[in-house]
Amino acid sequence: MTRIASTLSRPARLALVLAIPLFGCEAMDAGPADVSQAEGEATEADNGLSASNGLSTSNGLSTSNGLSTSNGLSTSNGLSTSNGLSTSNGLSTSNGLMMSANGRHIAKYIAKCALGSGMTLTKTTSDGTFSFPGAVGVAQGWYGNSCDAACQEKISACMMALINRDGRHVAVEMVSADPALGMIGPTGDDVNFPNQEGAVFGSLFGATVQAFSCTGTESNKGPQVKRYCMNDAGCGIFTKVGSCASACTQTFTTGPGGKKVYSATSCKDPSGKIWSHPITTFVRNRMEAGNNDGSQGTLSNASFSVNFLDGGDWFRMNDVQFGAVAGAIKTLEITASSTTSGNIVEARLDSVTGPLLGSITTASTGADNIFAVRRGAVDSRGITGRHSVFFTVKGGIDAGNISFVELK
Repeated sequence: MTRIASTLSRPARLALVLAIPLFGCEAMDAGPADVSQAEGEATEADNGLSASNGLSTSNGLSTSNGLSTSNGLSTSNGLSTSNGLSTSNGLSTSNGLMMSANGRHIAKYIAKCALGSGMTLTKTTSDGTFSFPGAVGVAQGWYGNSCDAACQEKISACMMALINRDGRHVAVEMVSADPALGMIGPTGDDVNFPNQEGAVFGSLFGATVQAFSCTGTESNKGPQVKRYCMNDAGCGIFTKVGSCASACTQTFTTGPGGKKVYSATSCKDPSGKIWSHPITTFVRNRMEAGNNDGSQGTLSNASFSVNFLDGGDWFRMNDVQFGAVAGAIKTLEITASSTTSGNIVEARLDSVTGPLLGSITTASTGADNIFAVRRGAVDSRGITGRHSVFFTVKGGIDAGNISFVELK
């Protein structure tokens, strides 16, 4: 399985699919800069490529980056499935995607999905030389050879799994029957990525984009971690087909946390067509503080954290899911670094001065780049559904940095 951070406008398991007219002309979101020599994306420090966890990176395709149902991946974009990506006819260097920063952003994700770790697609245009590293590897043969219907479906699914409405970088776990990704096994990660967001399938190649999504058992956790598009409105990409349980054939295994983890092996679209290469995505409970929905006095950065916190600072996380049962949330976890001790971080409901849910007291970790988890009790009696949670700092200056917050 593969862990990826999502921002295509929208790790570890993964399924695949791709359609041709999919890219528009709107401005891209604030993602990794379009630079000569490398157009890579941040890799999460706490993940990586391993037998049990797969590949963990950040994803970042957004609908505002040029992904739409009126466009796609086609010869008009300088892309050909009849030739290898590395050839001049496979991904042109004189027209199409390689001629703009937006287009190269799309090309980066094509390479990321198609090519494996250690593979790089390099293209030289009039604007310079650009290198796109591989990561997932669902269609490695397309590097030098043609890409058939199954190849196109796999790449499409991979790219669709990385779509996020706002282009935010969010860690997701992707599962697929494809050998490059793998289904969850005895060491599957139902602990860190316990929530089945849903599955995607279809094709982005061709005159008509066919992009479908189904709802997972914990799809309501998506907005909490700032994942949109798959099940929420506002993206204009996916045709919703209902629950994955009804639209797909699924398999399951019991993870080390004791939970049955379901993943799709094939799915049916509204016309009755069966797609054989879906990707199922899972999301975490913990939220990246740098993806906050508002703050005072804090600085967010690409490492998913809020930095240089002082007393009186706060940041807000919207769409936090408290569930259908009042009192179910019992623990607050905050991952923080600090060179001082004794500051307090409070979690408050719906406003800076709202009801106190819980708090933790910071302790020195010895350095600003060394993070540790602090835990405290939560009182969620009488609270259900979605709410905003404000994390407020009480104390002096130099209270430290926060990378993740979690209510569970």
